[in-house]
Amino acid sequence: MQVGSIVRSVHIAVPQGARGIVMRILGDMAMVTWYVGEPGASKQLATEPFFLEDLIETGEHVLPAGAVVH
Repeated sequence: MQVGSIVRSVHIAVPQGARGIVMRILGDMAMVTWYVGEPGASKQLATEPFFLEDLIETGEHVLPAGAVVH
């Protein structure tokens, strides 16, 4: 998983069908900006920290504006 990975989650805090973009990774956690559906093409929900183990990579990547790349 890397900054810009598009992810899904079955975590209770994430609405079904939502997809997110990993904005930053710190240890075993990632800051994820969640969208109702397709990132950039649907309404933004929130940016929240999630454990990497709760995220499912979709195999897609983008370079999000404002992302912190180390």
